[in-house]
Amino acid sequence: MSVRTRRLLWLLVFGALSSAPAFGQSPSAALPPAATSARQMTEAARALLAVLGETEIEKALFALDADERSHWSNVPYRSHSRPGLRLGDLDREAMLRAHDLLRASLSSQGYQKAAGIIRLDDINREQQVARLSPSATAFQKEHAESFGSANYFVLFFGDPRRDVRWGWLLQGHHLAMSFTVADGKTAFLPMFVGATPLAVAEDVETGWSALAQEVTRGVELVSALTESQRKIAISAAAVPEDVLNGVGNKQRFTSVEGLRASDMTAEQRRLLRALVEEYVRNADFDAADEQLAAIDSAGWDDVAFTWRGRVGDLAEPFYYRVQGPRISIELRNTENHVHTITRDPVNDYGEAWLGLTYRETITAAERSAAARAAE
Repeated sequence: MSVRTRRLLWLLVFGALSSAPAFGQSPSAALPPAATSARQMTEAARALLAVLGETEIEKALFALDADERSHWSNVPYRSHSRPGLRLGDLDREAMLRAHDLLRASLSSQGYQKAAGIIRLDDINREQQVARLSPSATAFQKEHAESFGSANYFVLFFGDPRRDVRWGWLLQGHHLAMSFTVADGKTAFLPMFVGATPLAVAEDVETGWSALAQEVTRGVELVSALTESQRKIAISAAAVPEDVLNGVGNKQRFTSVEGLRASDMTAEQRRLLRALVEEYVRNADFDAADEQLAAIDSAGWDDVAFTWRGRVGDLAEPFYYRVQGPRISIELRNTENHVHTITRDPVNDYGEAWLGLTYRETITAAERSAAARAAE
């Protein structure tokens, strides 16, 4: 599929979004089954599988406890070969159904971020290919062509056509979204989203930023802290090479670091919650509400905020983390290149509901590729 054809298809899909029926409009507290994220996601997954061929289904389906579920990556395709169903191999009908599934799994803001990140990778591909010299090596050409919306992959764990417990994963450069359906409930973590550039600076997309609010919310909070609070919140001047709790580092943080919400003013706590909701509200409404309820139940007093880097100069690298009993959020930004990851220390991959434990693995080569991709 050519770049032009993919662009036209993306425009068609975005146009279809504007006329799609709104989900979850029931005013009652008890949602009817048809209006839950789990029901919407299951129906959309079945619709996608229904238009796939037998070979495509074989590529897409894995066991619920398969290692592939927790062996994801955010690096370009050339640096990490991925299993599953490649978006670039889908026909028009299957691509439309794939977008239906993504919309059913996310809020409108979450969908626009995911679609925007994928679109950004087409821009990256065009720029990488344009920079190739006539003497470029085969490796350099392969690397440039590994970017782009074609190189994102869909995997199902369990079979949504018959199972009440199943999951699915969308992964590619700067994007890894893991969803779980378990007995009518929906989990949506871990979720990695990143972008380069953070803000587009050329052509008709000038000024467009897929993840601007994530940066803004963190800056608002650190800017609202007093000098004495900053001495607690700012843990180091050096910014880490990447987010610390990425793939292969599940449950890395065993203790709370930084300024606790219990030591914040009411206004600062409001900003902290706004930051958390910016990430959690990427999920569809009832899934987001359930995650926020879990955070509320565990208590906000032990939710802490940490910042690394200079304050007030966004041109300089910076990093922040929010860490609590039921939420972990990290953002690292350097040179217009941002990585974020959101986790639930208790229920990543729906583990608490499924009674499973997923072990994340990453090879030394993959870790090196991830470090290069973060530069």
